[in-house]
Amino acid sequence: MRLLKLLIILSLSLLFISNYGKNSFVLGEEMTTKGLHVYGRNILNENGEMIMLRGANRPGSEYCCVQYAKVFDGPSDENHIYEMRKWKMNAVRVPLNEDCWLGEHAPETEYFGAGYRKAIKDYVKMYTDNNMAVILDLHWASENGKLATQQIPMPNNGNSLIFWEDVAKSFKDNSRVLFDLYNEPYPYGNSWANPDAWQCWKNGTDCGDLGYEASGMQQMIDAIRSTGSTNIILLSGIQYATSFTMFLDYQPHDPAGQLGVALHSYDFNYCRSRGCWDTFLRPVYSLFPMVATETGQKDCLHDFLSDFIDYCDKNDIHYLAWSWLTGPCGIPSLIQDYDGTPSNFGLGFKRHLSDLAKGVKPYYTPSFEIYNDKITHWADDWSSATRVTNCTRQVFSGNYSIEWLPTATKSLHFMCWSCIKTNDHKSVEFMVNGGNNGGQDMDIDLLKLNPDQTNSIVKTFKLSSVVEGGKVLKNQWSKVTVDLTALGKDQEFDGFWLKADTSQPTMYVDDIGVKAIHEPPTPIPDSEYFDSDSSSTKLFTSLILILSIVSFILIF
Repeated sequence: MRLLKLLIILSLSLLFISNYGKNSFVLGEEMTTKGLHVYGRNILNENGEMIMLRGANRPGSEYCCVQYAKVFDGPSDENHIYEMRKWKMNAVRVPLNEDCWLGEHAPETEYFGAGYRKAIKDYVKMYTDNNMAVILDLHWASENGKLATQQIPMPNNGNSLIFWEDVAKSFKDNSRVLFDLYNEPYPYGNSWANPDAWQCWKNGTDCGDLGYEASGMQQMIDAIRSTGSTNIILLSGIQYATSFTMFLDYQPHDPAGQLGVALHSYDFNYCRSRGCWDTFLRPVYSLFPMVATETGQKDCLHDFLSDFIDYCDKNDIHYLAWSWLTGPCGIPSLIQDYDGTPSNFGLGFKRHLSDLAKGVKPYYTPSFEIYNDKITHWADDWSSATRVTNCTRQVFSGNYSIEWLPTATKSLHFMCWSCIKTNDHKSVEFMVNGGNNGGQDMDIDLLKLNPDQTNSIVKTFKLSSVVEGGKVLKNQWSKVTVDLTALGKDQEFDGFWLKADTSQPTMYVDDIGVKAIHEPPTPIPDSEYFDSDSSSTKLFTSLILILSIVSFILIF
């Protein structure tokens, strides 16, 4: 009997050690995705629990069927779903091709028409059987009867409606499936805030010179609801799903009351910082569930992604990164292989989801950079002065600096949408170099953006009073520190500019940033974070072995 007990203890210990070493980050508690429905601005499950959808896009099924004679790009089995689940994802977005689903404008094959539909249905079932929500989106639609092989401005007023009727019939009994009506509408030349574009978006009428009859969001909603489907419907904004400027004026009617909005947010979009999100997104996500059905960045980093999903977490916005597809991280791709090895871009996303699953607040610092070899996503370059943002003549760090020519009344201007906040930040800092002359002096003005896009000067600092040594030096770098701590609480600025009263010699600026009052503890490096052989894991394993030995002694 003692031997049997010993074997049981040792077996359990080894099993626990094995699970801890390999899969400890998949053990977090999760909620069911069954019964998803809209309640106010939130998405609830069948238990009435508020649920946040966080996951990735799984591209391929929008283009493979018309370009590569197959349905999926990469594996479509349960193993790769398991790898996504190990990242603690609970949602996936599957892009669809209208013609491949309907079998239109090309012959039927095993990957086109009925074969495509079966493959997608089986694929969706695998995800939902694994407690993952699935967002189906109409990614490529047919233009004027042509085979759907690319993104077009709006869906058509014909097969796009038939597509959604058939898709809705196929999935109306699966409450884990959401419908994203159209990937990235861009009527009227990709307008940001054009009433004609929003009219076209809603009703499919007066759409300008598209070359085909369009379908609006209202028509597609009606097509879906005609089937009896009550699945959640997501509506992408205009300008490639980035603009919601007039959404509240043109919102369609849903008899089921199950509408949300679908946002795309990348580091290269027009609206890519917190102040801009507050200005243009908050009025919408305060009333409707908002799902960032695509987000990412193309420079193989994850600073923008971390900023955006931190904002999402704080404001109950759902998000799915682009994409779970192998390839260069600049696609952007989250993974290097389908075993789930993260790219450098993917590391930030994986870490964030892992922290959330563990109940740990993901690392986030209020400090940010405005220029670090490029103008970052935090700022827009609104300069009127002559400047070169990738100069190599004088560089403090990295590969580039900003070379600019101070000219009377012309500014080196960084606009950043309420990004500088005295409650959060202690200083604006950057490096300056006087070039071949030195001695330049000018105003550094903290700015407030007016409704007419002009700027009001709120506070002025003289460059000579905030640069170390009191002077911009010839061919040398000096640090500039603009102290914000004496300005008082509750002040926000939409950026700053350097502006001279007189023309002065060429100079250089580098490493522009805004520093936080309080920095959180530095996180564990990404290279160590997911190492199952880390010292903490080894320590835990040792403790389990010690407990096993103690148990052995007590039994005998």
